[in-house]
Amino acid sequence: MDRFEFGVLVASLREDMRWTQVELAEKSGVDPAAISNIERGARRDLLKDNLIIKLADAFRLTTLERQEFLFAASGVGHDAVLRREKDHAKLSFDPDAFITEIGEHIGRLTLPALVTDSFCDILLVNRCLLEYYDAPPSLLQTAGDSLEGFNQMRYVFHADSNFRSLVGDAEWEKFTLINARYFRRRTLRVRSKPYFASLLNEFLDNKRYPSFEPCWRKMVYEDKDDYYIPFEKDVKEDSIHSLVAVESLLALTPYGDLYLQQLLPLTRKTAKRIDTILDKVGQGYLKLAPFPDKRKR
Repeated sequence: MDRFEFGVLVASLREDMRWTQVELAEKSGVDPAAISNIERGARRDLLKDNLIIKLADAFRLTTLERQEFLFAASGVGHDAVLRREKDHAKLSFDPDAFITEIGEHIGRLTLPALVTDSFCDILLVNRCLLEYYDAPPSLLQTAGDSLEGFNQMRYVFHADSNFRSLVGDAEWEKFTLINARYFRRRTLRVRSKPYFASLLNEFLDNKRYPSFEPCWRKMVYEDKDDYYIPFEKDVKEDSIHSLVAVESLLALTPYGDLYLQQLLPLTRKTAKRIDTILDKVGQGYLKLAPFPDKRKR
């Protein structure tokens, strides 16, 4: 992320807090002129005088968000991370062959699994996970018709989703906050992309996503930190939906980072349910969101 992209990130986080540049200056102790220069991409020495730390403190970023924020401030772009083969890394990378190979791998996993990108769009899903969540046909059939159609947040927050009935009313708020916090952290480094702005705008449509904006606003002002993936504290042994989603960086590609998520059962009954699903649907996978997607470059 170069300084111009970082400026968009800072402006986006400020707007999340509904602050003016002057208010951010007051909260952070950073000169208003410096904040203006940062947001315009005119400030070069971002690491001077603990400026970045002051901004991270003002934005009340969690530990994991701070990690993303500080990396973004380094000025190292995604292309610089990739090893170059000959003149251009992209020339030796076949995205179609790559995503097919990854799909074949997750199709053999014996746990529910999916592959996502930095925007939380679902690229691949194995049949076990698809059956486990049993998403309404209306969401699946119309996924390709809308910009946010394959995004994880669409399944969690869309008015037609069955996610609330799946997790139960008692756990609903907890899981929505977890997902909103995850979405915010994961997308920090891509906030400068027009695709992210369009995606967030869709989720702020209260008619189609009635729970997203209240959750998004509440999460921004929460004091709770996220040092690690949250586990359930009070696991009920008779639960058939008690699990933790574990994520790992799967690949650094010329078209963005990819992540593997697996659902790990926390009770024997949940594990048995997954085994029953595997017996029913077998192995295999589906391609969902396109890779690479030209809108995200």
